[in-house]
Amino acid sequence: MLPSDVPHALRIINEYDEDDALEARDTYEESIDGQYCLCERGQVIGVVGAKPIEDTDGSMGLSWTYLQRADRRSGKGSQMLQWIIEIMRDMGGRKVFVHASDYQDPGEGDIYFDARDAYVRAGFMQEVRQPDFYAPGESMLVYGLRLVPREVREVPLQLDDVKITDVDEIPETNNAYWLAWELVQNGSGTKPADFERLYKEVKSWGGRTIYMAFPSDVANASALVTAARFRIAGRLMDYYEDGIDQIHYRYDLLS
Repeated sequence: MLPSDVPHALRIINEYDEDDALEARDTYEESIDGQYCLCERGQVIGVVGAKPIEDTDGSMGLSWTYLQRADRRSGKGSQMLQWIIEIMRDMGGRKVFVHASDYQDPGEGDIYFDARDAYVRAGFMQEVRQPDFYAPGESMLVYGLRLVPREVREVPLQLDDVKITDVDEIPETNNAYWLAWELVQNGSGTKPADFERLYKEVKSWGGRTIYMAFPSDVANASALVTAARFRIAGRLMDYYEDGIDQIHYRYDLLS
C-alpha cells in the first residue's frame, strides 16, 4: 500500500462498515507498513493487512481484509488471501489469526458471510466465538491458520501471582471492557474479593461484559478468575508459541 492508495482503501472498507473505516483510517495514519492492496487495471479493488502480534513467537494478525462489493464472489478475495498467506510465511510467520463478526444488517443481512467463508476456504478454522461481543446480538469470531508445522516442546509454568493493572473499554464494541494485568511476586497479586469493586465501577459506566485473556502457562490465573466468577469463553491454540495457548475468560455484568 502506498499513501496514495489510502483513500481508495478506506472507500472500500466504508462500503461495508463505517466504524471499521474510521478505525482503519487511524491505523493507516499511524503506519501503512504491512498493509497491501489488490489492484486491477491500476485501480485498488481490495485491501488486506498482516502484522506480527506483539509478545508472541511468530503469530500474525490479519486485518482490514476487504474486497470492493462489485467484485464479491469473483474469486479475487480468495486469491488475495492466498497471496497474503505466502507473504506472512516469508515474514517468518508461524500462525495467523483473524477476527470476524456475524453482524446482521437490517437491510442486507449477514454482510460478513463472504469474508468468513473465504477464510474457511483458505484453510482457517474457527477457534473462538464470543456471543454479544461487539454489541448485543453481534458475536466476535476468531479464526486461526497454521503457516508452518507445529513443534512439540516442554513449556514450564509461570508460578507468579496475577495483578490487575487497568480497565478500559474494548475498541469497536458497545460497552464491553477488558482488564489488563501483570505478573507479580507471590502474595502481592489481586484477590478474588478485589474484583467486586471493579464490577461496580464498570457497571456504573454502563458496561455489559468484562473480558480477560491469559497464556495457558500462567498457572495461578485460572483459580483467581474462577473464584471471581469469570467463566472460560474460548481458547486460541498455540497463540503465544507452540504449546502456549491464549485462554479467554468473560464475566457478564447484566446476567
